[in-house]
Amino acid sequence: MIRHRLRCLNAIIVILFVGFFMIYLQTPYLSASENFERSRYDAPKKESVSEQDDRKFELGWTFRTTPLPLSKEEIIRSIEFLNANYEILNTDKYIQLQSIEIVLVVQVHNRIEYLKELIATLKDARYIETTLLIFSHDYSSALINKLITGIDFCLVMQIFYPYSIQLFPDVFPGRDPLDCPEKANKQEAAFLKCNNWKNPDKYGHFRVARLTQIKHHWWWKMNYIFDGILKQYALTKAWVILLEEDHYVSPDFLHVMRLIVDNKSNFCAECQVISLGLYLKQYNNFKTNLNRLGIHPWFSSKHNMGMAINADTWELIKNCTELFCKYDDYNWDWSLLRVSMKCLPARLKVIAVKSPRVIHIGDCGIHTHRCAVHNAAAMAAELFNSSADSLFPKKMIVAENLKRTLKPSRENGGWGDIRDHELCLNNSHVPDLSVYDFYLNNLAGNNNYTYISYPLIFPV
Repeated sequence: MIRHRLRCLNAIIVILFVGFFMIYLQTPYLSASENFERSRYDAPKKESVSEQDDRKFELGWTFRTTPLPLSKEEIIRSIEFLNANYEILNTDKYIQLQSIEIVLVVQVHNRIEYLKELIATLKDARYIETTLLIFSHDYSSALINKLITGIDFCLVMQIFYPYSIQLFPDVFPGRDPLDCPEKANKQEAAFLKCNNWKNPDKYGHFRVARLTQIKHHWWWKMNYIFDGILKQYALTKAWVILLEEDHYVSPDFLHVMRLIVDNKSNFCAECQVISLGLYLKQYNNFKTNLNRLGIHPWFSSKHNMGMAINADTWELIKNCTELFCKYDDYNWDWSLLRVSMKCLPARLKVIAVKSPRVIHIGDCGIHTHRCAVHNAAAMAAELFNSSADSLFPKKMIVAENLKRTLKPSRENGGWGDIRDHELCLNNSHVPDLSVYDFYLNNLAGNNNYTYISYPLIFPV
């Protein structure tokens, strides 16, 4: 009886095996290259116009009702209109805009918890009411916009990068489904004939949209502020301090900035950069060095935090637009170092604090996801609190003057795509903000002038 059941079971197994084998033989065979293509290029689901509008509303943008979907050009023109006509907040409470001597510029993505910490420290900074605070966004969020419009301690502006991945997720400068996969080799890319197969970086890798956006945003922001906003409001003598959403400032950072600017001719007349931040491995001498400065050749990985420049320095940098925009490095600071070393009449020199007044608390970032926002902020707060009696020095002194330049690393790549070069060059041209005469840029493939009297898209 048992043997009979075993024979039946074996027969069933054989029949199933033969059936699966026949199905396998009838399945079309894909070559290695076809498998590669199918795995890398699953086309996104086609969305209706209403679905696209709903998705963009959820991401922080809402669209004026129109009979047809907005074109790329209409979206860009609308963002530019918003930027040109943004109402400066708190003008009824604080000094005249033309009296501003320090402009703070914060580059913002989407990390609101870090941004909350930064804004809290800015609020507690002495002299903050004398500044213009500009937030430059590549991502619109209702929560972030509400946080910023609630600021009441100084003059506030918001500007939005028009070519963000959020607005163009599926076409350049976002990730076009027909772009080459980042790590495809030359043979695979050539077989696929993907959009950018002829333009990998020097290491053979293809562009990653989320990485290239940071450099694009930084360069657009610098051009827009120096050649647009500062000229429009006659602030060409102001110093611009560059911050990011994951920075944390000391209560005396503006006090120290004032001391350096007022005494710059004695400290280092030829220095073009002031650095209020510094990456320290240990803080044993933090309190001792609070009134001390160093004079150094500017180096990207040491002096890129809390960096301040004026219009004179910007003009030197802008004269090297071509090199900045075509240098094969997706990092703005390493690209700027290349400009300093290979293009400027003289290399950038920096007056740098030896005890940082701007600290990086961004454990969570583009490359790191395991982090604790409030832990890093608490450590920074403790550092400043424990040295509170030594903050606000009456004067600063130059404690070291180093002439040796650190050896830069080779370029990091990620910037071989000629479309990125062209977009960067395009972002170097700022329209006249006093009259809204924005023209379609070359990327749109149309050089005819297009006028717009109201925006078609709004941050929520």
